[in-house]
Amino acid sequence: MIETIAVKNKKIRTFGWVQDGTNLRSLCDVVGIFYVNSNVYNDLINIKIPNLVSKQDGKEELLKELSKRPLKITYSKLVGNSKKTCNSIIQATIKGQKREYLRSWPADNYLRWAHALGFIKYDYMTDSFEITASGVELVNSKNGHDINEKEKQCIINALMSYPPAVRVLNLLFEDSEKHLTKFEIGKNLGFVGEDGFTNIPQNVLVKALKNTTNKKDRNKIKTDSEGSCDKYARVIARWLEQVGLVEQKAKTVAIINDSEDYSEEIGQSYILTLEGVRVLNKAKGKSKHKRVVKNVFYEMLATKSPDKEYLRLRRSYILKYISKNKEISTYKEICEFLKTKNIFENVSVVKDDIQGLVNIGLNIILKENGCIWKDLINDFVVPTVNVSAPTSNLKIKKEMQEQILLVPHEYFVLLDLAFNSKESTLFEMKVMELLTEECSFGGLHLGGSRKPDGIAYTKDLSTNYGIIIDTKAYSKGYNLPIGQADEMTRYIRENKARDKAINPNEWWGNFPASVKDFVFMFISGEFIGKFNEQIKRIEMVTNTKGCALNVVNLLFLADAIKSGKITHMQIKKEIEDNFELNFKGAY
Repeated sequence: MIETIAVKNKKIRTFGWVQDGTNLRSLCDVVGIFYVNSNVYNDLINIKIPNLVSKQDGKEELLKELSKRPLKITYSKLVGNSKKTCNSIIQATIKGQKREYLRSWPADNYLRWAHALGFIKYDYMTDSFEITASGVELVNSKNGHDINEKEKQCIINALMSYPPAVRVLNLLFEDSEKHLTKFEIGKNLGFVGEDGFTNIPQNVLVKALKNTTNKKDRNKIKTDSEGSCDKYARVIARWLEQVGLVEQKAKTVAIINDSEDYSEEIGQSYILTLEGVRVLNKAKGKSKHKRVVKNVFYEMLATKSPDKEYLRLRRSYILKYISKNKEISTYKEICEFLKTKNIFENVSVVKDDIQGLVNIGLNIILKENGCIWKDLINDFVVPTVNVSAPTSNLKIKKEMQEQILLVPHEYFVLLDLAFNSKESTLFEMKVMELLTEECSFGGLHLGGSRKPDGIAYTKDLSTNYGIIIDTKAYSKGYNLPIGQADEMTRYIRENKARDKAINPNEWWGNFPASVKDFVFMFISGEFIGKFNEQIKRIEMVTNTKGCALNVVNLLFLADAIKSGKITHMQIKKEIEDNFELNFKGAY
């Protein structure tokens, strides 16, 4: 059963996914906050809050919060909001790396972790948390500072109830190699194709690292290259590792592409242990085991998307419908049920949502015309909040879900990344993955200083040409300012001159020697202003043709290439004839 309640002034919380927080003792201590007279609770009352929290930062208010009976603590008092001082209970509980207290962001992650594993529960009406029966068991299992076997078993039991942890174990079990990097796990975790569930394309990353010799640029690629799902995968794998269910073991990823070998060792890679197999079988109810009930939360069904409340509501009702059926739930039946909730969606949208439910760790058998529920979940609350009308981005995705049939829908995330300047590196890499993995181009993500974002080229010698690519992620559209037009002009001239004295990094050497003809391309979410005048100017001063391509048309182009409706030679002609390319519905 899924309970639906009306919630006024509901706070925006993100539950079910954790990007930081891996110390098991700190997790247990956070749970101990909610158990009156535990060692953690007493230390907070008598030592930590009196010594770490000033009167101005709310010392008395925190102590008053901890004196409530029953003990239900509000989110604000648990997490705080100060970057320079200690003003919350969890901050005071855990020692930071450089301070005697934790910052607010990791404090929030530890709270989410305890909630995700079911040790504490949330009250929507009061925006507060209290301990659960499994939380009490965990607190009572403590005996010393180190994690003991009883605590470890409590955590393992909780992990079996946490769908994403079961998903990670299952991916490691089902993979033929049974050895996966965080990127390979992240690619199959969560609702791919939307903001909040992003993944770095591993092949693009490996090739970029192989072709980057500058130490500073290599380090930048490595440190900047992690999508949100890669972070989730890394953190969950670390939890599993600490309780003996997986082992971390570096993996050498080898790629043979364009007659060239690429390889890179990725340290954050994982394999399943025998104990991990045993626990996975128990979680799935194999042999004599009863299937473990999984904890699902409304908030885990979408995270960062501006449409997250709508997406959470839609997916909650889909889950409500299929979890009540013992037989197959057809996609058409699900669409009809959604209509009764004033949610009007097509079959393609529903299919993608159900694949996402599989990816968060729920056992659902996918069929051609529907799905079969094979799992057990907790009763969870669906707050009936006011949901805004879907954004234009979501409407465009809905349209594309019906029309784009061959390109994987994970690439729809480009619609989010293209308008988020904070994700520019991921945008660059995802564009290059689409071109090289789905559009039959050779190519490479370059990035770094004094280089284009990427290059692409055709592999067929009869239509051989190369593309110098610049991707731009701007929240309000891209008008191609003169400074960035001059930057592209410089790249084109460097490629023609091919003189190490002009640019020592010799980025042009990544084009095959057979490529003699070149064009340039700007890729962004939306082009605004007089961008076409800048493209014309670049063409005039370099005698090289170029174009602008927005991500919607890029996705339609990719689908047209995969279906054979357009050739690489036709694309080149489009580039030479048009400042802005339009493939939507044209093929």
